[in-house]
Amino acid sequence: MVAPAYPKAGGTPCGAGFQLAQLRLRERLPSFVRPSQSYVGDIIMYQYRPCLNGSNTMTQSENTGLVLVTGGTGFVGQNVVHRLRLAGWRVRILSRHVLTDTPEDSGVEWVPGNVLDLSTLRAATRNCAAIIHLVGIIRETRSQSFLQAHVQATENVLRAATEAGVRRYIHMSALGTRAKAVSTYHQTKWRAEELVRGSKLVWTIFRPSLIHGPHGEFTTMVRQWHDGKIPPFLFMPFFGGGFWGQQALTRVQPILVSDVAEVFVLALTTTASEQQTCELGGPDSMTWPEMLAVFNRVLPPPRRRIMGIPFWLAKGIAAWPWPALPFNRDQVIMAGEDSICDLEPLRRIFPGFMPQPLEVSVQKYIQEA
Repeated sequence: MVAPAYPKAGGTPCGAGFQLAQLRLRERLPSFVRPSQSYVGDIIMYQYRPCLNGSNTMTQSENTGLVLVTGGTGFVGQNVVHRLRLAGWRVRILSRHVLTDTPEDSGVEWVPGNVLDLSTLRAATRNCAAIIHLVGIIRETRSQSFLQAHVQATENVLRAATEAGVRRYIHMSALGTRAKAVSTYHQTKWRAEELVRGSKLVWTIFRPSLIHGPHGEFTTMVRQWHDGKIPPFLFMPFFGGGFWGQQALTRVQPILVSDVAEVFVLALTTTASEQQTCELGGPDSMTWPEMLAVFNRVLPPPRRRIMGIPFWLAKGIAAWPWPALPFNRDQVIMAGEDSICDLEPLRRIFPGFMPQPLEVSVQKYIQEA
């Protein structure tokens, strides 16, 4: 893949509306951004230029400097890298896994580092004006816990940011996060949010619903279900109510990953988003069977049957820590809760932001694959 010709840092400032239109022109990731395992330790640092005009944008003096982004080699992070580079912002990536063959004219340089190492963060936040914090995991492993990935990482980033005098902070949480959440995932996400709200930074918290897109874990899993390459092999499953699991009890509002990246970038220059917790989803609210049916229609034949797995059975299986099990206790719990939101508050903050419908976006990236 040939890397796109990005505008040079320090180019002509643009209005927020123009920036939004320009970012929609290119969807493909540049060659230096490669699909890879997401690591808690990944850090990315950007240098950006002002984006002026528009009613909710910062002034030039407020919008110059460095932006530090954590989790930049993950699924969402790669798209954020792409959006920021299209806007002309230079990038420095601090990661445990460094690419040594990055072209000199790509505007990207790689530096080894770890987000859980406070000394590394202190060095990375020096002279930064803003931070985009994307680090997170959906499953705990022996080397990474929810507590480390969500709470400790956020605490470290906030501490380093405060010490360095960073002004602006964008935080990625998750829809369903709340004070009395049942799942450990949402509990630790809430603790991280509380740390952000208790900080002295100018912050924005985003809570996205299910994120889909090319190379994403969810899309890859659905495609493998459709192709019969992973369990249960013969059908596309969802967790359902009733004895046989055929009752679709919950709804989800899937959002395209490039739309998530877009609004994160817009938030840097949108003062109306400051000190706000923004729920984020696509325009379609649907049950899990309805969502799987979209992929079934778009993917090449044959179509797979969509069948429910009873919640009572899934919870019983997930109670045992089987290494080969494709889901865990928290995922079963969260699948039993709605992941939907009202988009009107988001539209008031970002008037030009229009997330793309599920079927249209899936058709586009499946055809281009």
